[in-house]
Amino acid sequence: MQNIHSHTTYCDGKSTPEEMVLGAIEKGCDSFGLSGHSNAAFDAKHSMSVDDTFKYIEEVRRLQKEYADKIELFLGIEQEYHAEPIADGFDFILGAVHYMKNGDELVCVDNGEQRQKQLVDDHYGGDYYAMAEAYFATVADVVKKTNADIVAHFDLISKYNKDGILFDEAHPRYIAAALGAIDEILKHGKIFEVNTGAMFRFDKPEPYPSAFLLKELSRRGGEVIISSDSHNVESICFKYDEMRELIKRCGFKYIKRLTKNGFIDVEV
Repeated sequence: MQNIHSHTTYCDGKSTPEEMVLGAIEKGCDSFGLSGHSNAAFDAKHSMSVDDTFKYIEEVRRLQKEYADKIELFLGIEQEYHAEPIADGFDFILGAVHYMKNGDELVCVDNGEQRQKQLVDDHYGGDYYAMAEAYFATVADVVKKTNADIVAHFDLISKYNKDGILFDEAHPRYIAAALGAIDEILKHGKIFEVNTGAMFRFDKPEPYPSAFLLKELSRRGGEVIISSDSHNVESICFKYDEMRELIKRCGFKYIKRLTKNGFIDVEV
């Protein structure tokens, strides 16, 4: 029971850091990570300001000491691809792509179903697969750009695609783009999170990555860690039992776990 992808009132979360820590303890976690959205001037609504970034670091370090006898806490950051880091010394980094560059313009892929449709119409001529190719080409570079330990919500563009209402995730162009990104990321040997955040908030039937992509990741020797991408206390470790079963069915023997000595393997 470990979740190291969580957000607080310092960015777009609904609970304070201490509330999240107490919630993790109540859920039975013996370790927990906080990972505020990195400062991004183009997305001030969801990210931490410069001042709040340093306040966040200070508060989490304080909570680490205050609750050391109850839970092991890790200080992390969800580093956005197009944002420049403003601090270091984190225990772990999640690398994320919420925005893509189209010419000189940054466009958001995670801003609601209607806005995603508008993005595809305005910037990709209504071709969802062209958008997917651009998105996965960016994700393929996320580890190099952000120095991430973990790739966050790999197929985020599927967030609003329940029952395939927007595009076909089995389309050859979509699959080729996604698998190309996986292959590039695995050159760096990095970890993919199995993320249940949208399952909690949007009733998404599958985690990120999808079961198909998890099977392909397993075939390629990839590694995974479970996360709930929690924005409130209630969602901490959401559907973890189901995710362990899914991971096992997809061929994984181990999941990763963060410790004070780095990531270790835990048998599924």
